[in-house]
Amino acid sequence: MNKLILLLIVSVLFSHAYAADNKQALLQAADVIESQFYSEKVAQSLSSHLRKKEFLKKYSELRDKQEFAEKVSQELRTLSGDNHIGIVYSEKDVKRYKLRAQAQSNKQAEQENARNYQRKLAESKAANFGIQQVRMLEGNVGYIEFSYFDGFVDESTPVYDSVMNFLENSEMVIIDLRRNGGGNSRILPLVLGYFLGPEPIHFADKIERWQNKHTKLLTISSANGAKHFNKPLYILTSGTTFSLAEHFTYHLKAFSRATVVGERTYGGGKAFDPVVLNDEFYLRLPRIEMNNSITGKMFEEGTGLFPDINTSSELAFDVAYLDALKVLKSQNADEENKSYYNWLSRTVGARVNRDSLKFYLPDLVRNHKFGEFVFEVKSGELWMSFRGLPWVKLINLGNGYFYDDRSIQRQFLFKEHNGKTELHVFRLWHQPKVIVEN
Repeated sequence: MNKLILLLIVSVLFSHAYAADNKQALLQAADVIESQFYSEKVAQSLSSHLRKKEFLKKYSELRDKQEFAEKVSQELRTLSGDNHIGIVYSEKDVKRYKLRAQAQSNKQAEQENARNYQRKLAESKAANFGIQQVRMLEGNVGYIEFSYFDGFVDESTPVYDSVMNFLENSEMVIIDLRRNGGGNSRILPLVLGYFLGPEPIHFADKIERWQNKHTKLLTISSANGAKHFNKPLYILTSGTTFSLAEHFTYHLKAFSRATVVGERTYGGGKAFDPVVLNDEFYLRLPRIEMNNSITGKMFEEGTGLFPDINTSSELAFDVAYLDALKVLKSQNADEENKSYYNWLSRTVGARVNRDSLKFYLPDLVRNHKFGEFVFEVKSGELWMSFRGLPWVKLINLGNGYFYDDRSIQRQFLFKEHNGKTELHVFRLWHQPKVIVEN
């Protein structure tokens, strides 16, 4: 037989095989969506669309399986208005999901599933269960960054406990979700339990149409982790804050527990489960609703959450921090404490208000000595040497203030008084010192 003809026959056979696989996956997806998608009305519309001859023909002929999955997913999201739904091409994940289902009745599958569990747990531990940073900022403001929310509840609880204990003495807490794309909803009762309480709080209702099931979700109070029930909270968001990160934010906001700072979130409100279609594809199926117990709903799908303080993702941290310092200052009558918060507000405010502050240099055309300090303006920057040590470039805080942020931190302000230049030196928990130029 002519080689060219043979190649054409093989190509046609492969094309038919691809088309059959794709068509089978689409029809299977249509059946699953119809019976399990969270909204019965949308489910009927989606499943009907997937079964249309022109739709099946259009996508069944795509030979690139990744392209097939991506294009069908894009159409499903457009038609449903849901950002979670989609078909995923991954033989590895499909095998893992099948093993999980078979583990209940098959000893070999159970052993392999246990090994998969340990591998995923090791990955989660390496990522510190999504906890990227924990800090205590100046002013007794705590800071946590969650890159995602992990589903290993029992294993991650001691790590969450240690984080909350570290922040026990904070007066406020900033929670950074700007790079958080979601996670596993199993962790939500635990994480919310550190901020809502002290008794178990009914925070949401979980609705599963496909099982005709309605469950009340209550917070879990860990026995060993410090609680932050009465502290003001700030949550930082961006346009990529998504899914469970939005749930976490919405619930705390609904309970009047948090001020949201940053950008409008992405908008993915319905929890999804993976449903295997065949040996190569699985369906990300939003089949779970979790409505807040106070509002009776969630944020609008595709729209997300709007911040209380609208600013860019890049500035969100400093804007929240500056607002926290202003609140703390207003709560303190002691003048020494007010001076402390003024100091901190100048350093943070210089980053937030760069467009509105006046940034100018003192009129120092040569080396100027004030006691043990020597100053010089070089190339549009103010430099300082203390006791003959190497010169350091000072940070311009605006409105005449300059900052030396090394181990012995100082802020400087130059003033003209009786024809002479005075240097006002500020240090934390010290009285300001005035030095006249030598």
